[in-house]
Amino acid sequence: MSEDNKWTKPSNPPPPLFLGEKERNLVKQVNDELLERIVGQQITYLPISMDYTNFHPLYGEAVEKSFLPPVRVYVLVEFDGIKTTTENYGLDKEKSITVRFHNRRLHEDQDLMLREGDYVQYGDSFYEIVSLTEDRQLFGQVDHLFQITAKCIRTRRGIMDMSVLDSTTIAALTNAETEDTYSGPYHTHSVVRVIYCYDAVGDIPADTALNSYLEYTGEVLLANSAVYLNGARQEFTGPGGIATDAEYYVNEGLLYSSYKINSGERILFEVLTVV
Repeated sequence: MSEDNKWTKPSNPPPPLFLGEKERNLVKQVNDELLERIVGQQITYLPISMDYTNFHPLYGEAVEKSFLPPVRVYVLVEFDGIKTTTENYGLDKEKSITVRFHNRRLHEDQDLMLREGDYVQYGDSFYEIVSLTEDRQLFGQVDHLFQITAKCIRTRRGIMDMSVLDSTTIAALTNAETEDTYSGPYHTHSVVRVIYCYDAVGDIPADTALNSYLEYTGEVLLANSAVYLNGARQEFTGPGGIATDAEYYVNEGLLYSSYKINSGERILFEVLTVV
C-alpha cells in the first residue's frame, strides 16, 4: 500500500463535532445566568457538622445538631403543596418542596457537597433533605450529569432550633456588618443562627480567649453574638479591655470567660449571620 494514502486510519478518534467541552461550558454559563439573573430563586443550605453534632451513642440520632456556616445557593424550587394525613393521634400536615441544583455550579464554584439529612431554608421555613437524585444527563452523555434533585420535607418545631428574623432586624444587621448596599430584584437577605460548640476537656482558667477552643476564626462582635453554658444563656458584655462582672466579654475580637470553665461543661457560641 502506498505510504501517501490519504485514507489511512487516524491513530486517535476525532473529537465530537457539537458536544465537546466548549459546548458543555456554554451550557453551564447559560444555566448560571438563568438561575441567578432571571429566575432568582434561592435557598440557604445548612450542612450539619459531623464533628460537633451530639449523636445518640446507641441509636446514632442527632440529639443536638450543630451546623457549619450556611451557604446561599441559587436553585429551582417547586412547591409540592401541603399534604394532610391521618395518624394515631389525629390529623397531621406535611409540607414539602422539590429543589433542583446545578451540579457543576455546586462542585466547581461553591465547593459544596449535598447530603441527605442536611437542611435548607426556603422562605421562613426549614426543610430536611430526605432524598437526592441525579436525574439529567447533558446531551445524553453518561459521564456528565448536570442536575441534582432534592426532595425536602419541612422540619417540625423543636427539631430545628433556628429562626428567621424579621426584615427590620435583617436590614439593621446588614447595614451594620457589610459595607456594600444590596438592592434590586436579585438580592434578598436571610439571617440564621450558627452555633459553635466546645465540650471542655480539662479546666479552662478565667480570662482565657475561647476562639481557638470553639474553632471560630472570625471576629467576635457583641451585636450579633450570644454565649450559652450548659444550655443557660450567659451575660455577655464588652469590649472593655478588662474582665467585668459579666460571665463573658469580648475584647479586640476575641471571646473571654470571666470565670473558670470546669472540665465537662459545654460552651455554645451563637452567631447571627447574614446570607
